[in-house]
Amino acid sequence: MPQKQGFSADKVAAISGLSEKGLRSTVLLPVGYRLEDEDWLVNLVKVRKPMDHLVTVVD
Repeated sequence: MPQKQGFSADKVAAISGLSEKGLRSTVLLPVGYRLEDEDWLVNLVKVRKPMDHLVTVVD
């Protein structure tokens, strides 16, 4: 499978065990803090969606 915009879905599946659960990754979400002095988006209006609309916890 070809690499998708900066991450390998196959490697994510292998590391996380998603395949065994019948799941696959389609998006990789970076988590952390931005450098406000280097981020041109910092002054734009933020749209915040509820966490449960964006994240599914897989045990």
